Amino acid sequence: MSRVQLWSCGGGRQSAGIAALIAQGRLPRPDHVCMVRLEWEVAPVWPYVDAYIRPAMEALGIPFTAIDRAEYATVDFWSGCNDGTLLIPAYTNYPSVSKLPEFCSNEWKQRVCSRWAALQPGWKQRGVDVWLGISHDEKRRRRAPSMRWLQQVYPLLDIIPMHISGCLAAIEKMGWPEPSHSHCSHCPNQPDSQWAQLTPDEWDQACKLDEHIRTINPNVYLHKQMIPLRMVKLDPRPEEDFFGGCQSGMCF
Repeated sequence: MSRVQLWSCGGGRQSAGIAALIAQGRLPRPDHVCMVRLEWEVAPVWPYVDAYIRPAMEALGIPFTAIDRAEYATVDFWSGCNDGTLLIPAYTNYPSVSKLPEFCSNEWKQRVCSRWAALQPGWKQRGVDVWLGISHDEKRRRRAPSMRWLQQVYPLLDIIPMHISGCLAAIEKMGWPEPSHSHCSHCPNQPDSQWAQLTPDEWDQACKLDEHIRTINPNVYLHKQMIPLRMVKLDPRPEEDFFGGCQSGMCF
């Protein structure tokens, strides 16, 4: 019996590119599409998915499931001994200037997806290939599989090698608008240009999270300037990311 082909959609540019390539017959059809609903995605993500990606898949007879993070995740922002480990890759100035490890995508996306997939009748016995939308220009984000029954597959690396420019061309060919970057509104990895695009409510919620984090660890900040987020003067010009950006391979 063949393995289940499960595309884990992230709602961003690579994901829209994969949807377009499937619709154009340039990628094979997966058996199922899933996307984790985090609650913290920036405002444009789900409207785009619901307007373009989900209808395109359902028109091909491919089921699309939105998985609620809160139903399957076992942690929110803190975990570890006495809930002392922050999951998001925030910045710290103690004992030196650095960036914290990132556990959020693993806990909120990868594990949520695998727990949901394990509950689908017969899937674990068949084995599941999970498609992740990492394009060739981001191949450093590729990760080795951690479970035997569930294996990561990279269609934009192994099936039809493609850079992000190819994804955008496929999206344009469909007549779809270019999607936004898919990320959480509080993500410390986002540059000022993306912080500046948050809605007033998203900005306020991120500021409240930033303030709450320092009631637990006074040396941690969401912004690389390492000052309270409400005090940051954003510079939306293009910038170089000296901390390397997201390494998870799960936010796309």
